[in-house]
Amino acid sequence: MKEILQNLGTHIRSLGFKGSGQNFRRIEGDYIFVINIQGSRSGDAFYVNLGAQPTFIPTECDASLSTLKEYECVMRRRVGKEWNWALDDGTRLAMIHQLDVEQKEFFRTVGNLRRAITEDSVAELLRRFSMGSAPAKTALHLARAAASLGHAAVADALVTRGLALAAEHATGLIQDLRLVSQAIHFR
Repeated sequence: MKEILQNLGTHIRSLGFKGSGQNFRRIEGDYIFVINIQGSRSGDAFYVNLGAQPTFIPTECDASLSTLKEYECVMRRRVGKEWNWALDDGTRLAMIHQLDVEQKEFFRTVGNLRRAITEDSVAELLRRFSMGSAPAKTALHLARAAASLGHAAVADALVTRGLALAAEHATGLIQDLRLVSQAIHFR
């Protein structure tokens, strides 16, 4: 286990991330990108998790940006399914290759959020950015982003879609969407 963490850590740092152990961060402009190695409950395997946090969107649970963890990011993705700690060389190389490909694509997609908000439809935004969250929650994150970036009409359309998607019992989410709407209309 320790050897895998050391090898992965060295590789992740070669991609421009800082960190050690199980958490690594890279800041690019107003985006924070996170890679996390998470042990499974059984202890026999691990997961590689990706997180992305545009700094112009509030974090989950008001997490600090300087110590942000993957699970606190508004956009998340897992690389593969589950990796055994006892990786043979071929599987280790395949996992590193998959990590390289998926993290590059994931972070590139998130890094295009500003442009996407100005160009994409609400349906396309939800399709592209529903990463680790339910569509109604994604609508909230994207509405906050659009409002923060000064795109009130897009934010309003995302709020409307989020309210339509939210389950009746999701009272906190519904309230958050309504707060975004109020903020847009009282500017």
